[in-house]
Amino acid sequence: MMLDYLVIVLYCAAVIGIGVWCSRGEKTSENYLLGGRSVPFFAVGLACMMALLSSVSLVMVPGEIFNHGLTLFSLSGSIGLILVIPCYLLFTQFYFRLGSFTPYEYLEYRYDSTVRAVVAVSAFYTRTMYLGMVVFTTAKIFEASFHWPPWASILLVGVVGMIYTIKGGAKAVIWTDVLQFFVLFGCFAVVVVVLCNRIDGGAAAAVTVAFREGHGLAQYSEPDFYTLSPYVRLLFWLMLWGALATPLTTACSDQITIQRLLSTRNWKEGFKAQCVATGFAVLFTLILWFVGLAVFTYYRQNPDPAIGPNSGDAAFFHFVSKTLPSPLPGLFLAGMLAAIMSTLSSGMNSMATVWLKEFHEKFINRNLTPAGEVRVSKLATLWIGCFVIGFGLALEFAGKWLTQSVSEVGTIFYLLGAAILPAFLFAVLSKRANAKLIWGYTCFAFGEGVAMNLWYALSRSSEQAWKLDPAAGFGWAGKLPFVYAGIPLLLGILLLLPYASAKLRSRWSGRVSALVGLLALGFAEGMLVWYFYSQAMVETIPLARSFAFFLPISFIGAFIVLWFCPKQPEWKYMGLTLGTLGQKVIQKRPTR
Repeated sequence: MMLDYLVIVLYCAAVIGIGVWCSRGEKTSENYLLGGRSVPFFAVGLACMMALLSSVSLVMVPGEIFNHGLTLFSLSGSIGLILVIPCYLLFTQFYFRLGSFTPYEYLEYRYDSTVRAVVAVSAFYTRTMYLGMVVFTTAKIFEASFHWPPWASILLVGVVGMIYTIKGGAKAVIWTDVLQFFVLFGCFAVVVVVLCNRIDGGAAAAVTVAFREGHGLAQYSEPDFYTLSPYVRLLFWLMLWGALATPLTTACSDQITIQRLLSTRNWKEGFKAQCVATGFAVLFTLILWFVGLAVFTYYRQNPDPAIGPNSGDAAFFHFVSKTLPSPLPGLFLAGMLAAIMSTLSSGMNSMATVWLKEFHEKFINRNLTPAGEVRVSKLATLWIGCFVIGFGLALEFAGKWLTQSVSEVGTIFYLLGAAILPAFLFAVLSKRANAKLIWGYTCFAFGEGVAMNLWYALSRSSEQAWKLDPAAGFGWAGKLPFVYAGIPLLLGILLLLPYASAKLRSRWSGRVSALVGLLALGFAEGMLVWYFYSQAMVETIPLARSFAFFLPISFIGAFIVLWFCPKQPEWKYMGLTLGTLGQKVIQKRPTR
């Protein structure tokens, strides 16, 4: 055990050392945040892959497969990965062309500064919540492997990640990611070999036994899988929508990935980096799929009282700690630290960039010196890191409250993300994209998201209470009364009425009233969906909404509205849409 701990200590010292080494010459924000736009494409590609291959993936993928099978990842791991490179071609060339630090600068060209701000806030919020998930899953890993209390492991990865990110900036993040890639790949290679040797029948049995026991793609043979019921855990059509929407959202707005790509010399070098990242992402996806199937088969052949039927989040790491001889568990935990710190450091560095360029320089101090930009970036990294650590502890509480797995617990924390994809997709595809549409969609989708998250959290807790004591009744997991949808629907209509007046429409009071009205209507729409399904399907037992259920009603509606909007002035889109690609951008560059 001491040898395992020594390996972990040496690894932490190594990544901090890289941060110190890379801190030389970081005198400007371009050097500190983008590595001087001169980082080799292969290193950037590995960094992009490692930034997204986080502890969330390492816990969630094997854990979900152990508990329920491959179905959840079947489309995102196939169609989703195939679409990554086309999505890069769709969006990223515009960011290189504008010399951007963030993708949100593009939105000011296409819309205005207010849309840029609201989408940046949405993305900042969503990604920060994701980083909280990263440190939360850290607790899962170390709790299952070394029986550490959650607070200890969260503090370990949070503090070490902050130190080398603050010290070395983008170069430290990228080059530690390269080191972490080789550590993680080596660790997984060892674990895969050991698993194959410990399973009767080897690698072939690892897959065939899991499929035979219903942990492959069993849901594809079930009729309910092709419905749109919120009470079925996974649905084909919504998974297909997610497989399409996720790579689009990542390519257009994910600061973590885009900032890495913008660290290369030009668009072509960035494209090479994306190809490297995608190739290795396919490889690691297949490895994680195999590990999930193999761990299930191993414990099927070798039952362990500590591993129950729904212990997927812990099963893989329990296998590592109990089966591998020392110092292999320590080496494997170092590999886990590699993935965790990679995502955490990339996230903190990229969110510091968003803070500097989207908030501090636009609303607090427009006249920062180069040294001041670096100082603000380091302070932002510190505060973001502290928040993420605190939020990780909050997620640990939430996960216990809802007794959910990692693949489910983050659902209740994502409220603003729905507005991000339409803002970019509409801007790239259509000359009709405009600020009013994006603001209206943002408010409507936020209200819709609040309703859907309330449905999930309240119905889930009510279902659990009923299982413990049926006398508690169905509660929120029963039939929803119409009044909960009717009141916000009426309120939304009333709040929209002032906007019908041309006089009030030009005033702030009329605009604010309309936006609040759209928020209320979005909430009403979500509650109406809840009302409809609960009235139609809840009968003899209470039912909780699936964590994966979300109909893209608002997105489809906004896309329809887009084609009825007037064409925007030429200076709003020239050179900035697919239809005008290659033509000169005629709008003035936004002030940073």
